Amino acid sequence: MKYFIYTALKPYQDIFEILENLMRMEKIMGTNSEYWNFYNDKIPNWFYKMITMMGVSVFLGFLLILVGSI
Repeated sequence: MKYFIYTALKPYQDIFEILENLMRMEKIMGTNSEYWNFYNDKIPNWFYKMITMMGVSVFLGFLLILVGSI
């Protein structure tokens, strides 16, 4: 089973490595950027979008569970 999964995902290995490099927390939460300020009052738009999409996905998940149980 493990060999089958490894073989099936082999063509996508480069994509997974690129995504892994993009999602490193050091890049997201790093303070090395010249635009980063500890007392920054401005929250970036991607944060609001992320929270909104997480809320929508949780709501849809619960809705699907409720509809499926009826």
